[in-house]
Amino acid sequence: MRKPARRENRTPPGHRPTKITFGDMRMMGVRGVLIYCSDYRCSHSIALSADRWADEIRLSDIEPRFVCWKCGRRGADVRPDFNWNKPVVPAIGYR
Repeated sequence: MRKPARRENRTPPGHRPTKITFGDMRMMGVRGVLIYCSDYRCSHSIALSADRWADEIRLSDIEPRFVCWKCGRRGADVRPDFNWNKPVVPAIGYR
């Protein structure tokens, strides 16, 4: 049996894909970001307003700047928060 062909457009190991800009995100009506610790064992996350960053900056540009205040690891996964305007449910701490 033959192996399936490898995908040519894979992201090289150790590199993160380039993400959308904050301007693109705001055009979709999203004004917040979710920031996840890059250590999968930590699983710490936080939701922030994206108003502090300029439109031309990419989400992937700010990822190396974050340091987790739970485990101390540098780097994060930054994603648009599509539920940024929903109230927080206090019983479980998530939206």
